[in-house]
Amino acid sequence: MLLLFAFPGTTTSKENAINSTLPIEAGDCLIVDSDKNILMIVEAISGRYSIPGGSIIGEETGEEAAKRETYEETGLHVNVGKQIARTYNSAIFACELVSPTPYFIDSQGRKVLMAWSAPHFGKEVMRVLMMPDNETVRDNYRFPEHKWMFKLWVPEVTPSAFVLSAGDTAVLTPFYQAQLSLLQSLHEWKAKSTSVEVFVTGTIALGSLFTPFLFLVSLIYIRAYHGHRATLIYGAGLLSISTFVLILTTVVELPRPYFIDPVFGEQDTLGYTLPSAMVSLTTFFFSWLLLNWDKESFPKGRKRLALFAAFCVSVISGKVLLQGEHYPSDIVLGLLIGFGFSVGFKRLRDWRFANRNRALTSARFWLMSFVVAATIGIGLHKPHIVYLSAFSLGIYCALLWLKVFPLYVSAVRRPSKLTFFMIALVGVIVIVFVDNAISSRYAVNTVIVAVNCASAWAISVWLLLVTPRIFYQFVR
Repeated sequence: MLLLFAFPGTTTSKENAINSTLPIEAGDCLIVDSDKNILMIVEAISGRYSIPGGSIIGEETGEEAAKRETYEETGLHVNVGKQIARTYNSAIFACELVSPTPYFIDSQGRKVLMAWSAPHFGKEVMRVLMMPDNETVRDNYRFPEHKWMFKLWVPEVTPSAFVLSAGDTAVLTPFYQAQLSLLQSLHEWKAKSTSVEVFVTGTIALGSLFTPFLFLVSLIYIRAYHGHRATLIYGAGLLSISTFVLILTTVVELPRPYFIDPVFGEQDTLGYTLPSAMVSLTTFFFSWLLLNWDKESFPKGRKRLALFAAFCVSVISGKVLLQGEHYPSDIVLGLLIGFGFSVGFKRLRDWRFANRNRALTSARFWLMSFVVAATIGIGLHKPHIVYLSAFSLGIYCALLWLKVFPLYVSAVRRPSKLTFFMIALVGVIVIVFVDNAISSRYAVNTVIVAVNCASAWAISVWLLLVTPRIFYQFVR
C-alpha cells in the first residue's frame, strides 16, 4: 500500500514538455479517422480522456509498448508507424488500425467503439471513443503536454477505417439476446405511455438515491444497534461479496445492454459486471437483519422489514435494468449470492459465539484481509479491491487502538442509538465529500487511488473508534 502513496509528479516544465531529452519510458499511439477525430480512452479512475499507451515493460521498444498497450486498453490491433513526437518521457507514434473497426453513435452523438473485450476494459478503461480536437475535449484531457499539440500531430497520421454499426448483438448468446429484447421492449413501452415513463423515471431516481449511501448507512446501523462485533462480522460479509463480484468482472467478458444499444444511454459503470454488485450487497444487508432478528425482544416488525427489503431490492434492480447496466439474469444471480453469503455468515457467527471464537473480529483476521485484498487488487488491476484493502487496514488500526484504550468501545444506550447513528452518518458523509473534492482535482491514477484509500481507511477508523468516543462524551 505504501507504493500507492509514493506517486511521481506529473508537472513538466515548458522546456521539456515537447521534444524532451529524457529517456523514453512509455509509448503512446495516435489514431485518427478521416474526419480528424482522435481515438481516445476514458479512464476508469480519473474519468479523463487520453490516447492509448503506457509504460515500457522489460526490454520492449517504445513501438512494442505502444502496440501492446493499445490492444490492452482498446482491444484493437494496430500497425505502429513513425515516431511523431516526444513528450516528457514518452514517445508518440503514428498508428493505423489493422482492419476496419465498427462503432455506433451514442446518445451524446459520440462515436463509441465496441471495446468490451479489451483486457483492461472495465478495469482501467470505461469507454473508447473517436473525439474531435476541441476545447471541451481538451479541458477534460489528462496530459497537458499532449492536448495543445494535436493540431500539429494529426496531419502526420494516416487515417484508419471505421464502420458504422447500429450495435453488435452477434456477441450475445440467444439467452442474453432474449433478455436484451425484453429490456428494449420496456423502453419502447415507456416511449408510448406517459404513466410508464413516470414510473421508469421514478424508479431510476429512487435507485440512484439508494445506491451511494445504503451501505455506509447499513454499517452505521449495525454498529449503533448491534454493536461493534456484529459490525465486524457484517463488514467481513460486505468485503467478501464485493471482492467476489469484482473478481468475476475479470473472468466474465460480456457487453452490457447500455453498451450495445444506445437507447439506454451511457452509464458510469464498469464495462461488464456479473452479477449486479448492488443487488448482491442490498440483499445481503436485509437478509442479515432478517436472519439475525431477535424475536424475543422484537416480536413485531419483521414482516414490515421484509416488505421494506423487497421494495429496496426491487427499486435498485429496476434502476440497473432500466438503465441497461444489467440483464435480468444478473439480478437473479445477485439475489442468490447476497442471500447465500448472508446464510453462510449467519452460520459462521453462530459457530463463533458457540465456541467463543474470535474469527472475523480479531485484528489478525483484518490484517490478513488487508494483505489478501491488496494483493488481489494490485494483481488484477482492480482499484476497487485496493480500496477494500484500505478499508480492512483501517479496521485493523482501529482494533489495535481498542486493545490499548478499551474506553473507546463505549456501550450505546438504547434511548440514544439514533443520536449515535446520526453522529456516525454525518462524519462518514463529510469524509466522502472531502474525498470527492480532493480527488476531482487530480487526473493521475495513483493520486486518486491514494486519496480514495485514505478515505476508506478514515471511514473505518471513524466508525469503530472516533464516533464511539464522541458519543461517550456526548451522553456522559
